[in-house]
Amino acid sequence: MIQRQTITAQVITHILGLIKKGQVKPGERLPTEKQLTEELAVSRTCVREAIKSLESLRLIRVRPKVGAVVLEPSSTALINAEHLSASAYMQQTDVLIEFRKVLELGLAALAAEKSTEDDWAAMRSALADHEHALATDRVAHHADIAFHKAIAEATKNPIAILVLKTISEALSERSRQMNDVPGVPEEGLKEHWKIYRAIREHNPEKARKAMRLHVQTAERNARIVRAADTAEEEAVVPQT
Repeated sequence: MIQRQTITAQVITHILGLIKKGQVKPGERLPTEKQLTEELAVSRTCVREAIKSLESLRLIRVRPKVGAVVLEPSSTALINAEHLSASAYMQQTDVLIEFRKVLELGLAALAAEKSTEDDWAAMRSALADHEHALATDRVAHHADIAFHKAIAEATKNPIAILVLKTISEALSERSRQMNDVPGVPEEGLKEHWKIYRAIREHNPEKARKAMRLHVQTAERNARIVRAADTAEEEAVVPQT
């Protein structure tokens, strides 16, 4: 049985262990939700969230009437899952946010120096997709990440583009978790527009400042979601 603290993270770690040790091989099904719930003595909510996270990171695929099937894992997917998903739950200091502070502030400033009309068009396309999502199904996290990818592309730096691409699955998973929090997608869109305008003005310092505020907002929202998850887990998991 696992501890109550950081339950979702521990479920993710448990499933990663099954995959890395070869106990569940590519093409095979993971234990069912009921089996994991009983084996680990956790709530179904925690198991479902862990499954969603691992599916978003492309380590498993949930198939109707079949269940969660393990995919052929890449080293990048395992790194993302182990260090950028589970760690974000388990540590007080969010490693993904920390890295974004190092990376994305510089990307925004460099994009302000090097971006062209084509880059601005790619950013506007992502912004338009975000607006459309808010007006329809409210699933905005894909457009959110597309905007950040467009900024990386605008730097014209192949290493920067590669690094952003490497963490994009983890960013997408975090954005998905935030998507249902009231006001968060709308706030993100407003901040994206501020970043876009600063880049369009070729103002590196203004772009850096706008991105810093955006990442700080993401950090604040992550803490809110983490606190809510902890409260929910404590409410649904019985004392042992």
